[in-house]
Amino acid sequence: MKITERIHIDRPPEEVWAVVSDPTTHTAWRPALVEFRQVSQGPLEVGSRIHEKIRWRGREIEIDDVVTALDPPRRLGIRGGWKPADFELDFLLTPESGGTLASFDWSFFPKTFLMRLATPLLGRTLRGATKDELAGLKSYVENNSR
Repeated sequence: MKITERIHIDRPPEEVWAVVSDPTTHTAWRPALVEFRQVSQGPLEVGSRIHEKIRWRGREIEIDDVVTALDPPRRLGIRGGWKPADFELDFLLTPESGGTLASFDWSFFPKTFLMRLATPLLGRTLRGATKDELAGLKSYVENNSR
């Protein structure tokens, strides 16, 4: 399943990038996120490892990620997963009049039989969660930058 959502943020790409590329800010703007931390040493770069914990439908899901693309201030790619599914995310920032077009383009790959059965039903939920994250990013950047 592929999901693409976009939102306009009234700030330049560099200000949005400063938030997206800083793992310490993610719990402030991603509503379902309980924990998001870089577990590898050094600055964020391709190959950096991230651990995240998401609260979803009353359960906590732990996901291990790796940064697959880093092109400041335009693109952050992440691949991750847990037992029933993997995902690939491309977070893209495009300058546009008055700010930045922020896009989440991600693909979801079910690995278990039950997850393959559930994936079509999850589409609406995952799209809604993606919209919520982008709205949270917009609010966080516009209210905490400058």
